[in-house]
Amino acid sequence: MRLANLILLLIASVFFVWILNEVGWDTLGHYLWQVGWYWPLLLLPYGLVNWLEAWSWKYILVDTPARTTVGRLFWLRLGGEALNQLTPTASLGGEPFKASRLQADGVPLEMASASVVIMKGILVLSLVLYIFTGLALAPFYLPEAAKHMLFLCLAALGLAAVGIIFVIVQRREPFGNSFRFLNRRGWLPHFLRDQEGFLENLDTAMSQFYRQYPSRAALAFFLFFLSWLLHSVEVYLIFWLLGHPISPGMAVCLDALAMLFTALGFFIPAAMGVQEGGNILLALGFKLGFDLGAAFSILRRLREAFWLCLGLVVVWREK
Repeated sequence: MRLANLILLLIASVFFVWILNEVGWDTLGHYLWQVGWYWPLLLLPYGLVNWLEAWSWKYILVDTPARTTVGRLFWLRLGGEALNQLTPTASLGGEPFKASRLQADGVPLEMASASVVIMKGILVLSLVLYIFTGLALAPFYLPEAAKHMLFLCLAALGLAAVGIIFVIVQRREPFGNSFRFLNRRGWLPHFLRDQEGFLENLDTAMSQFYRQYPSRAALAFFLFFLSWLLHSVEVYLIFWLLGHPISPGMAVCLDALAMLFTALGFFIPAAMGVQEGGNILLALGFKLGFDLGAAFSILRRLREAFWLCLGLVVVWREK
């Protein structure tokens, strides 16, 4: 699987370079020069996004040590998401890092592991709501998408089905049921048998959270949805700095549909190539032009590179 992911990453990287050549380095340089010294403004929305998601994580964690502050979770999430983006692990490579660092802070490992699993499920469901918000706005800002609306809705429904099933499974003791199924058939490996107690405790932690703290789950969902809306603020800001302002509604629509493309490319590290292709196709659909779409995508990648590098510094310091 990792080899396949790396091959896809190589293909996507070639596609990314081809896009840059098609746009032209002079054109891209012109747009970047136009942004000039205002580029630090592009870093602010994602900082707020990560802060909101740290608060969401805080509500998922129950009865944690005093050291587990929102600030601490902010940095741990930043490091974990850097590993998710940069490793060929289908956006899961940073979850063990988050759980292990929480354990080092005094959180029981089963609680720490349950929190990252629950957070992933809530994140997907909130993303689905954001994507459907964009689809609802599409007829007003992207009439040309009408002929592709069925495909877009089916893709969003597929993502919704995955998220809903993932959350339902968390509430039904997946590891314990899997153990019993494998044990009855004599298929249970010895190394898994040694982890039976931990995995059963993980089952209990996940199911108890949904049963005992539904208000916390709802609040975590709301904060994640707000964090997705902040991504559209970034889109609005980028196009304003590029000298081509768009409406807030168009920013939400464009970003939500771009997130759908990115979600479909989750198995490629950093969604390289998939994100760029989706951004450019959407920019063309919104009558913004190929060059402007590519410049928008490059500026987003520069913002992403800054936070990824900062996340890697966090990982290095933690280890």
